[in-house]
Amino acid sequence: MDILVVVAHPDDADVFCGGTIAKHAERGDEVSIVHMTRGEYGGLRTDSQEAVGRVREQEARDSGAVLGASEVAFLEFKDGRITYSLENRVEMVDVIREYDPDIILTHYKDDLHPDHRATSRLVTDAYYMASLPLVETDFEPCDPDNIYYFGKPTSEFTPSMFIDIDGYLEQKVTAIKKHESQVEFLVEHGGIDAEFDNLIDGLRAENLVFGKQAGARSAEGFVPLHESAQEFLG
Repeated sequence: MDILVVVAHPDDADVFCGGTIAKHAERGDEVSIVHMTRGEYGGLRTDSQEAVGRVREQEARDSGAVLGASEVAFLEFKDGRITYSLENRVEMVDVIREYDPDIILTHYKDDLHPDHRATSRLVTDAYYMASLPLVETDFEPCDPDNIYYFGKPTSEFTPSMFIDIDGYLEQKVTAIKKHESQVEFLVEHGGIDAEFDNLIDGLRAENLVFGKQAGARSAEGFVPLHESAQEFLG
């Protein structure tokens, strides 16, 4: 199985679905993580955007290696400035066709961060268009089976299916800790993204709560575009 994870920023994949990525990678699935931006706004006032982007890209590559991702890639969108447009939608069609995934993971449509919302809409609409033979791009049409959305407690996101990540939670935590620049930054900015206060402890607690809902020790929650329920995402 080929899985494409499309996220707005470095660390999004680890935080929201790191356990699921690790679980699929261990069983031999190809999991590619594509970042819309390099997260260049995620720095302190003394940092330049270029320097922050370089650091965050390397952190994402390091964390992807911990999770066992087959590929970690970056598009050329600007942090905080992802917009929905026909041009960007066609670009996302080409991304999906290039990777030709069975499954796509991405942000839920309702989210505090505008980049997350824009990414969700671009991926969803491109998913539909990717299979249309008369939509011409650089790659051949493909037809992924499903999209699974992950979300944040600050939104209306309510998971309807869960992936048991018992045995992968610590691997997820190790991957998140590779984002050293962001752990400090997000804790300092807890007033903006309150769910990042006590980042690691909060994620452990969330995954344990999801686990109780799913009858597992720990789990990650998703909302599928097409309803399904199974141990793996396909």
